[in-house]
Amino acid sequence: MSNKYISASEINQYLYCPYQWYYEKKYGHKYINELREKNGIRYEDSNFKKGIEYHEKYYRDIVRLKYKKIAIAILILLAFVAIVIGFLK
Repeated sequence: MSNKYISASEINQYLYCPYQWYYEKKYGHKYINELREKNGIRYEDSNFKKGIEYHEKYYRDIVRLKYKKIAIAILILLAFVAIVIGFLK
């Protein structure tokens, strides 16, 4: 029987990487690994490793962007405080 419901973790997986979600849903993780091993593809050369590297870089970029936004907000706040202090003198 097919499951008609989608779990929250499945939605999260889809939002993280639609390709991963699709292949996992269609073939299953075990089958994909068996197929890769049967064809003699090493993990280092596989698309899985490339996908993991892509997502790690994406995550690093997101974290870096978050810190840049925080730094800009702090600088704007400090500039605003300096302007207010300048007007009060």
